[in-house]
Amino acid sequence: MKPTIQQMTNAYLADLELIASTDLEFLRDLQSKHIARYSFNSLAAVLGQDISLEVEAIFSKIVDKQRGGYCFEHNKLVLTVLAELGFDVRLLMAKVIYNRDVDVARTHRVTLLNLDGDDYIVDAGFGHFGARFPVKLELGLEQDQGDAVYRIIQNSNHDYCYQVFKDDAFFTLYTFNLYQYSEAECLPAHFYSHKSPDAAFVNNLVVCRKFYNDILSLRNNEFFRISNDETVTTVITSAKQLHQILIETFELDLDSAISGFLFSKFISKDLV
Repeated sequence: MKPTIQQMTNAYLADLELIASTDLEFLRDLQSKHIARYSFNSLAAVLGQDISLEVEAIFSKIVDKQRGGYCFEHNKLVLTVLAELGFDVRLLMAKVIYNRDVDVARTHRVTLLNLDGDDYIVDAGFGHFGARFPVKLELGLEQDQGDAVYRIIQNSNHDYCYQVFKDDAFFTLYTFNLYQYSEAECLPAHFYSHKSPDAAFVNNLVVCRKFYNDILSLRNNEFFRISNDETVTTVITSAKQLHQILIETFELDLDSAISGFLFSKFISKDLV
């Protein structure tokens, strides 16, 4: 029997040790605890697995199995939970541009939340540069989250730009608008992102967890630990080392054979 939305919400809150509330402090706790516990990763995509966007499947993968996921999974789960708790939320689609002047498809999903008349972007599925707390949609307002500063501005096309301060300047991670989007509109972007041979998530092993002032990030053959603006880089040279990082640092329940496959696909070919 499939769990109900209420059952999944209760289990999610229990797993993150959260007590349901309807204030901003609860939202901050939810987003920060989510990205610390549930890894943002490309595992299913690089393993060629089908990724279901049915909320029961997402809940099973992220909460029950602790396998993490990417934006279409994380942010749908969060939206579902918030809606069940009575928050005013809806889906938005964004273009990831990484500070470039390019026109790309909308391949990122976020949540627009209205609380007491103010709008916020809730994004628990962006990885390394993602915010730990919801970002208020107030143009130009610089929001210091303790370990990073975010803001939202509008560009000449009247799109909103979601920015983080890095390398002494604000850097646009993605752009978005406030149009109405449906779950069906996620499907083409989701299919491309985890099935296309050209998709970044298909071609790169990416895993990330984010804590206050402590980012754990793996990209192919390198593991980064970023703390107090200092980065310690570890080059991965064996399947055993990769497996240890995946199961201990990222707390992923993986068989060593999977780690061996990932090592051979993304790392060993580059070793001299």
